[in-house]
Amino acid sequence: MKLYSIREHPEYIPAMLESLENHWPACMPWIKKHMEKVLRTKGPLPEAYIAVKGDRVVGGYTLAIQEILWSKKKGLWIATLYVDPAFRGRHLSPVLLDHARRRGWELGFPRIYLASEHSNYYEKFGFHTIGPDASDWGEPTRMFEHTTLPGPYGRTA
Repeated sequence: MKLYSIREHPEYIPAMLESLENHWPACMPWIKKHMEKVLRTKGPLPEAYIAVKGDRVVGGYTLAIQEILWSKKKGLWIATLYVDPAFRGRHLSPVLLDHARRRGWELGFPRIYLASEHSNYYEKFGFHTIGPDASDWGEPTRMFEHTTLPGPYGRTA
């Protein structure tokens, strides 16, 4: 499996959107808007990454800077972390989460956030709940936080 930046490999966008549409139809307006923003933006953020095995998109995630709801401070968020149902249970989520944490470190962020309705899932990867959140598509969620992860390259502490 390989991870690619959508900005560097936009040819994967249709396959990614098709896969997401089948499983997260309520999120699609936000996801499509985010993909357009990724392609229009020259800087490092927002960004989207996809996991490809062979010629199939099997997962991915996006990175964006958003407000932390109750503080009005901005933070780095993992959004739309996704693993194709046929590839779940193959330890792809920790690979994607570690990649996101390392990118966060490279970009100079000490912490990274995500929102999810899942209980007892992201905690397995060291994330901890820091409060409630509200999604753009109306489902109640919880907000999670973790530190970024120094990588073998990028900035030094």
